[in-house]
Amino acid sequence: MTTLVWDLYARCYDVIAGLSPYRKMVFDLMDLVPERPRRVLDAGCGTGNLTLALSSKSPGEAVAVDLSPVMLEVSRRKNPDVAHLRADLDGDLAELPGEFDVILCGNVIYALADPARTVELLKKRLVPGGLLLVTTPRAGAGVFPILAEHIRERGIVSLWRVILPLLVVGVINARLLTASAHHFLTRDQLREVLGTDRIRTTYSGQAWLAVYQDS
Repeated sequence: MTTLVWDLYARCYDVIAGLSPYRKMVFDLMDLVPERPRRVLDAGCGTGNLTLALSSKSPGEAVAVDLSPVMLEVSRRKNPDVAHLRADLDGDLAELPGEFDVILCGNVIYALADPARTVELLKKRLVPGGLLLVTTPRAGAGVFPILAEHIRERGIVSLWRVILPLLVVGVINARLLTASAHHFLTRDQLREVLGTDRIRTTYSGQAWLAVYQDS
């Protein structure tokens, strides 16, 4: 999608952050982040929800990058003490400062031109023993299981105040999930891209959670 569409997405994306399955996905990721990592990168930070959650891990330094200026603006408001950089993850990543103990890549690689290429570049930015933590929508993913789980846990009334932005997000997500340029991977495909067998589902079973550790 164009940067303009991502900018529109940024203005209503955080309605998803209130959904139970989304919050569980964030918790799943944070459970894998060690306490007090020296440097952490949120690669494709979006509106900064993972960056915000990182504060519970007391990182020495956190860096958040995204291509969308509006995404970065929203993330900066949530995370004023975090360094934010505009960077294209389809590029050479020369903007990234140094190496990192942990790199988070939350629901990003599916939208990249060449996920395997970007993953290899991110791996090169890990310190020895560093972690690359990835979530990405799986092949066949849909939004209805996510909404259904939230409604089961919180009730349909919990959605009435956010129904309009949720509809906008739903329309964009539907476009994302059917875009031929995007990469919705099977487990085997993700294993090949990341070079790890540490893969399970999250987000109501609609996304993969994968862990790569540098040797």
